[in-house]
Amino acid sequence: MEKRLQEVLRGEEGNYILPFFWQHGESEEKLREMMGAVQDSGIGAVCVESRPHPDFVGPGWWRDMDVIMDEARKRGMRVWVLDDAHFPSGYCNGRVEDKSIYSKRYLDHYTVDAVGPQAGTSFLISLEEGEELIGVVAAKRTGPEAGTLETPVDITEYVRGNAVYWDVPEGYWNVIVVKTTFSGTGRKKYINTVDAAAVRFFLDTVYEPHWNHYKEDFGSTFAGFFSDEPELGNCSGEYGHNAVIGQPDMRLPWGEELDGMVKELWGTDSVIRLAALWSRFGDMTRQARYEYMNMVTDLYGKNFCGQVGEWCDAHNVEYIGHVIEDCGTHARLGLGTGHFFKALWGQHMSGIDVVLQQIRPGYDRNEFYNIGGKGTYNGTFFHYGLAKMGASLGHLDPKKKGRTMCEVYGAYGWSEGLKLMKWLTDHMLVRGINWFVPHAFTGGDFPDPDCPPHFYAWGNNPQYPWFSCLCRYMNRMSHLLNGGRHSAGIALLYTAEMEWLGAYQPFEETGRLLAENQLDYEVIPLGLLETSRISSGKMLVGKEEFETLVIPECAYIPEELAEWLLDAASEGFPVIFAGSLPTAVESGWREAERFYGWKNEGARTDKQDKMAGECLKKGSAAEWNHLVKVEEAHMSDDSGSFYSCACGEESRLLAYLDAVMERDIFCENTSPYLRYYHYKHQNGDFIFFFNEAPFLSVESVITLKGYAPGTENACWYDAFENRLGPVQRDNDGKIMLRLAPGEASVLYLGEPQEQLPRCKEVRRGRVMELDDGWRLAFRSFKEKAFAGNRGLAEAYDEKSGKAGASAGAASGRLYNITAAEGMEEFAGTIRYEADFMWDPDRDGEMLSIDFGVVYETLEVWLNGEKKAVRIAPPYSCSITGVVKGKNRLTVYVTNTLVHKYRDFFSVTMPVEGSGLLGPVRAKGYWE
Repeated sequence: MEKRLQEVLRGEEGNYILPFFWQHGESEEKLREMMGAVQDSGIGAVCVESRPHPDFVGPGWWRDMDVIMDEARKRGMRVWVLDDAHFPSGYCNGRVEDKSIYSKRYLDHYTVDAVGPQAGTSFLISLEEGEELIGVVAAKRTGPEAGTLETPVDITEYVRGNAVYWDVPEGYWNVIVVKTTFSGTGRKKYINTVDAAAVRFFLDTVYEPHWNHYKEDFGSTFAGFFSDEPELGNCSGEYGHNAVIGQPDMRLPWGEELDGMVKELWGTDSVIRLAALWSRFGDMTRQARYEYMNMVTDLYGKNFCGQVGEWCDAHNVEYIGHVIEDCGTHARLGLGTGHFFKALWGQHMSGIDVVLQQIRPGYDRNEFYNIGGKGTYNGTFFHYGLAKMGASLGHLDPKKKGRTMCEVYGAYGWSEGLKLMKWLTDHMLVRGINWFVPHAFTGGDFPDPDCPPHFYAWGNNPQYPWFSCLCRYMNRMSHLLNGGRHSAGIALLYTAEMEWLGAYQPFEETGRLLAENQLDYEVIPLGLLETSRISSGKMLVGKEEFETLVIPECAYIPEELAEWLLDAASEGFPVIFAGSLPTAVESGWREAERFYGWKNEGARTDKQDKMAGECLKKGSAAEWNHLVKVEEAHMSDDSGSFYSCACGEESRLLAYLDAVMERDIFCENTSPYLRYYHYKHQNGDFIFFFNEAPFLSVESVITLKGYAPGTENACWYDAFENRLGPVQRDNDGKIMLRLAPGEASVLYLGEPQEQLPRCKEVRRGRVMELDDGWRLAFRSFKEKAFAGNRGLAEAYDEKSGKAGASAGAASGRLYNITAAEGMEEFAGTIRYEADFMWDPDRDGEMLSIDFGVVYETLEVWLNGEKKAVRIAPPYSCSITGVVKGKNRLTVYVTNTLVHKYRDFFSVTMPVEGSGLLGPVRAKGYWE
């Protein structure tokens, strides 16, 4: 049996959870109590968040950290630290002065209209204090639309004093003044994240003091640092998440090192190319924006993330965190970092976050309203782009060792209970996320209004007693899905560079189609294609192996991608375009050589280097564009190494994929909400299945690549119960897959001759309905004992004080507790008790009980013995211990605090009911 499966079955899994622990300057007693609550939840680490603390990196901070570190040492726990006093990282604990050498610097411009011919004309140069002139460009207007220009000319040489003297030729012209400035809309008192010296100052301000205090613990109790959403920050949000290069009024990131790179790459054309960042000079603008974005993202990746990661390496700790990824921000300026893969390349884990209700079951194809109910989220990105992008980086970057972290659950409101948390956990696991930062344990007084839900809440969260069930499940699953290799045949091209160049379709749109058809994929950036090797018609990137590359629909590709495609074609590697073949744009940039350093790593073969050089000599953009014209004139279903869906037809794309690769799994029934994740270890494979549908079940026969029907070395692993179970097969020996809405399960494929559970013959017994006859008692979250023990109608009347009862309560049948008048604010646990007569010899030795609809945490007891816990659908279980004669079934159902504390975040979430709604059906059986 695979080693990691043996470990989880023995309860020896590792810890993969490090929840935020918010600091406010609490007492030592409270800090120690909360550390105990974290450990009691089955968690072995915390990430200490300083955001609300009044004295970060001051005496009060060290006093509180000393308590946390002492408690962690005693408990064998680990401590991470969120690395700044305020969100986002880069605030540098308020130490950055305006217009200092470490503060943000911007590239700016303004444009003057002119008409000629006109001799003796001058144009004033407007420079504020601290601003510097880069240069002046004149360009002829090509039509009535502003910013569309031709024949740009650098006229900087005509600048004298505070004016440029230039005779305007015939026609309409724009005079573009390019300058640098400290004045901008980015966050004040934040470092310039593309500047190496500024980031070094950040390290000296935050990281070095922690080293000085806890150097003996670095690498053991002190695990590392967490950066929270650092950004390029050239604007604060006036463009929302749409800070795309080319906005005419947006200042751009700038710095001394960037100035040097611009001059090195562009030489005497520097000023014209910079002016092209705002103006439209045809292909020159596309090339300039592409190259500028590469320079900026290289500098961010090297100077911020890379430098911090190197510091952590040198001090024997790890560096983790995430940037803002929302709705395309991962590839843009402003709140983003321009390029997700470069931005996190220096970290030791990949990282993403899901907060503020960004992912919700069933909203995967739609826009849906976010917190506040006015703006919207792009459901396709959050469901099909975010986690896959993050996990792909974790798989593709060797230093990350296959690890991807997700900050999860935060700011959903008290309407989020364990049921939704379990769904979000499975959503992440099935996409490759295998480390978690739950959001959050707060030291603030209850109820803390800061981004609920809070897991412990000083004992006031009624679901806290079962939170450990979720955490232990999470650790077991993460243990299985670490230390091996993800198996996916499709490389899906990351589309940041294509967005910089022009019209494109985001990669998640193609990812949705693949996922809905059980075709798994990794998202791969352009730069890593250059590090790949092609062997026997397959592409190898690190430990990953791909049978094809899929390129989402786009109008343009950079020349370096065109070179790689021509190279790949000569090696017989198939490439599928989810649209028409794009046009190549000439560029002198070579991303992989500059940022990923593939020449130094020796990832490419000598033959590939030679072929790439030959392509460059021939002018690969021209060669590619000629090929495009030929293919468009003679388009067929099979064009050799390139397959193009000229009309973007989904069916054609799927047909091409089936032609060039063998599916990992095949479902005989259409199952658009079925997700799977295939993870390989040395002595066994795990295939994790998750039904993401909120209401539809999955029932299908599945075929597995490399496993003939009837192969016996397979079984199911239930990570929640931590036990193995047999697989069921159809008459042809194929595996039967059945998943209720929201249900997940792991298929284990072991070695030949391995002794795994086999199906037993089951004999059915009595079927019993239990929809009435229940006695109810209530315990609110503030109470320690249950009140009352009455029938359904009586319990309703007692608690409500009303003369009447709801239809359900009046009839003695199960009903929604918080829909009953007078019970609307009940938050806590309802105890249901029912007695039934049973004869194990006649009715069945075991009981299988389906409790139907439950809101939302369920604990089941039979005859005074605890039998099962369920925190999410399906609310069903099999139990033993039934006796002859009278049996007592006791069920505890706990809802969420939203019914009592109707917080701001929960306003934009449907609030579910409370209690056991059924129908409840018990079936007897013998094995």
